[in-house]
Amino acid sequence: MSTGNLQVRDPIVYRPRLIEKAQGALVTSSEADRPGSDTTPDSGPVSKDGSFHIDVDLTPDDDTSSRRRSRGRWVGAGIVVLLALVAAGWFFFVRNGEPAGPPAPVLETTIETPLSGAVVVTDWSSPSAVAVGGDRIYILDTGNNRILSMDREGVVDNIICETDECALLLDAPQDMEYHEGLFYVANTEKGQVDVVDATGTIIRTYELPAEPGDLPRATGVHVADDGSVYVSDWTSGRVAIFEPDGAFRLYFGEDTVGVFEFTDPTGLMLDDDGNLYIAEFSLGLVRKISPVGRELAIFSMMGSVTTASEASDLIIDDNGFLYLADSKRSVVHVFSRGARRLGLIGFLDASRSDSPLALLRPQGLATDGNQLFVIDSERGLQIYIIDPNYFLFQRTE
Repeated sequence: MSTGNLQVRDPIVYRPRLIEKAQGALVTSSEADRPGSDTTPDSGPVSKDGSFHIDVDLTPDDDTSSRRRSRGRWVGAGIVVLLALVAAGWFFFVRNGEPAGPPAPVLETTIETPLSGAVVVTDWSSPSAVAVGGDRIYILDTGNNRILSMDREGVVDNIICETDECALLLDAPQDMEYHEGLFYVANTEKGQVDVVDATGTIIRTYELPAEPGDLPRATGVHVADDGSVYVSDWTSGRVAIFEPDGAFRLYFGEDTVGVFEFTDPTGLMLDDDGNLYIAEFSLGLVRKISPVGRELAIFSMMGSVTTASEASDLIIDDNGFLYLADSKRSVVHVFSRGARRLGLIGFLDASRSDSPLALLRPQGLATDGNQLFVIDSERGLQIYIIDPNYFLFQRTE
């Protein structure tokens, strides 16, 4: 077959038609069916003289032009709407600097000085622990060896152990837990936990076993659901477990794979599965250990072991978040159940210490619903409102 010459016929008015492939040539379906056409299904658009041709339409009709102009107007309008939305987003979220998602923790109340209520009260001295029971807040006033009972406004209506028998017994207590109307006080320098009622009467005492030449120091206390009492011993680096009646049972781990030794243990608690969480002061971290003695996780303040932090106390809220007081870096770190660090409360920047939102030396923690209570040995009591979704919401720091 001759290669032929490309020919362009006179233009015809173009109408949209179905384009088909026929033996390598482009043929319109209407062209193939037109009477007198030289095209055949087998040979394509071939003329009798052996040449071939393709009809080319160079003149679009008026209807097509109108549709194209209409389509262009819609595209233009869409672009204008899109630009308007982008501008609005920039104005509300970038220009104003407002974070998306749930709000960050809000400082609800700061009580720097306890207020005199039905009793006369002096300023607290180096407070180290806080507990919440109903509408009452209890502060362990370490420097004065007493417990202050006050309302949510900071008005004190009772001073426990100021003139009662436990006033002579307490010696620089460092931790306290409120359980079923009783105060379990880690009486540090005495090496024991004293259980005290609201009148200041000592109900029972849990004495840490003493080693020859070493005096135990009770730095943390936690009451389990079954009434067992767990006590941190700073001197031996171990956690003692007592029966509800005060009898010493054993050291944690002694009945599993061996006794655990910790570095300056302070605050501690159990979760619903019986796992032990223990803060190691000098290492600035929390260890999670199962009831059978297996280490499950390490909650580290800055992603790795660091001596730049001090783990003073810990608490786990109803949502499973773990809060860890860092008295040296002046913040509270927040962790997920899986030991992932989610954020912090306070400022790592020391130049912002004058801010009313800043923590100075957080020592003790407590939670009540969505409220986080932080006792600061230098500032006093700060109460934060926490939206747990804030720490779960994905953010770019």
